[in-house]
Amino acid sequence: MTRMTWRLGSMLAAAVLALTLAAALALDSQEGVESPRAHDSQIGRSFQVPYRLTDTNHFLVRVRINGKGPFNFLVDSGAPALFIATETAKKIGLKPDRAEFWTLVERLDFEGGMRLDGVKARIDDPFQLVGMNALGLPGASIDGILGFTILARFRLEIDLTRDRMIWTRLDHEPRDPPVPKHKPGEDAGAPPGIQAMNALGSLAKGLAFVMGKQPEEEQHPRGFLGLEWSEQVASGRKQVEVQGVLKDSPAAHGGLQLGDRILRINDRAIEGLKGAQAALAEVRPGDAVPMVIRRGSGADERELRRTLTAGEGL
Repeated sequence: MTRMTWRLGSMLAAAVLALTLAAALALDSQEGVESPRAHDSQIGRSFQVPYRLTDTNHFLVRVRINGKGPFNFLVDSGAPALFIATETAKKIGLKPDRAEFWTLVERLDFEGGMRLDGVKARIDDPFQLVGMNALGLPGASIDGILGFTILARFRLEIDLTRDRMIWTRLDHEPRDPPVPKHKPGEDAGAPPGIQAMNALGSLAKGLAFVMGKQPEEEQHPRGFLGLEWSEQVASGRKQVEVQGVLKDSPAAHGGLQLGDRILRINDRAIEGLKGAQAALAEVRPGDAVPMVIRRGSGADERELRRTLTAGEGL
């Protein structure tokens, strides 16, 4: 009986060993097999994305489409996909294939330095866009909607006391929403229910004619420095520390480095992020932005003067 138990134990151990070796071989065979997105250097990185809160309390960010723009896009987690208004598509020469429900967008560039390549969009005029634009409710023209298929690629952190969101790129590519069925040769338009809802946009246009459209706020091009920063507290005082410098940006060309503390901007003493943002509020592309920074620590600590030439932001 003891011998039989020993034999069964040996057979079981051999089986476990064989399964372990097989699993190890399977893992080895998969090593070096790269996921389609593994080469994307932005995966895992966090970006500070400036946003605007509209008069209707919608989040608005600026985006370039295939290098053209910038355009105002709503951040809408309730929307199923990326929507681009037909008028916006015309401005950039993006022509939808009427036999296909989706239109391929080669590249999206977001203010803050992040990008997406090869994404699908629906070129359409959802009633939300038409209605709000017709009445001028947001205080700004809206050119499209960033919905689930875009937002699901990021982890979003929103602090309404700041003027920037934090978007962290994930190694995740969401599936496209179901596409309405259509016969071969038939226009791949929106489903009848959506078409009925979009008809509300025409009603809003009629109301705008009667009530008048609210004027849009005047927008000016924003000076771009290419800095990512955070607020630190040292010796009871708030200070602004450089957390990142975008490649080939004005900050990079001006010699700013990770860890630099910003003391003055445009001859204004800086204490905290609000002070830094206020000092840069009126900076336009091409402006010279003198800075005083503190670099290093201890015996190596020193103050430096740098002058950045603001680029064109989104």
